Amino acid sequence: MDDKELKKLKKQHIDNYRNSILDIISNNTSVLVDEDISSLIKKPPLDSMDFLKKKILSSAKKNKIVVKSEALDHLLEIYRKDLLKCCLKVKKIRQDSLSLIVKKIKLEKNTDVIKINKKDFAGINREIKKLIKEQFYYSREEIFLKKINSIFPKDIDSDLIDNVVSELKKYIQGIYQKQLLENIDIKIMVKDTTLINSVKEQAERYLFTLKNSRLLNDDLNKN
Repeated sequence: MDDKELKKLKKQHIDNYRNSILDIISNNTSVLVDEDISSLIKKPPLDSMDFLKKKILSSAKKNKIVVKSEALDHLLEIYRKDLLKCCLKVKKIRQDSLSLIVKKIKLEKNTDVIKINKKDFAGINREIKKLIKEQFYYSREEIFLKKINSIFPKDIDSDLIDNVVSELKKYIQGIYQKQLLENIDIKIMVKDTTLINSVKEQAERYLFTLKNSRLLNDDLNKN
């Protein structure tokens, strides 16, 4: 095999390796966003698991207010749907940023491999968390709180409604958001670690093939 053909084969091997890493990033990010993060925001499978709905109902009951069931379900549906808008942006930020890191890495020596380190996620995750917090704020203020009155009958005393709304706002701004963000942080951390390990495994396969393939290894070709 002449040098030209060997270089062509090595380039193909490198391209396949790089593309496999990009696929891993894409799949890892899709699972993180479409399954892990989305599952925390979407309607829980059981009403008993819907802490936001339970809080609304308990607060209304404490203030002796009847809540319109269908209106409540509709409000929670549009609120969660609005929250989920951030997911597409989160996916794009993470996938584009990590893919750019991979594409910039040069593989010139036979010992060079693609690495994604813990520090590479720092800036990306800051941007993601900022985006999620901004979406939480918008969805809470512009969707949930602006439309909250729709779940109460019109003849209810406004002071009682104000009490319920005040409690709900405090809960959403405090415990609810804090727990949601903490759970999202955990999901992100797990997927970051999984991605780092997957990229390492892919590097080991790449180096093994490069070292042991007669087509790709100069020393073996000379024997």
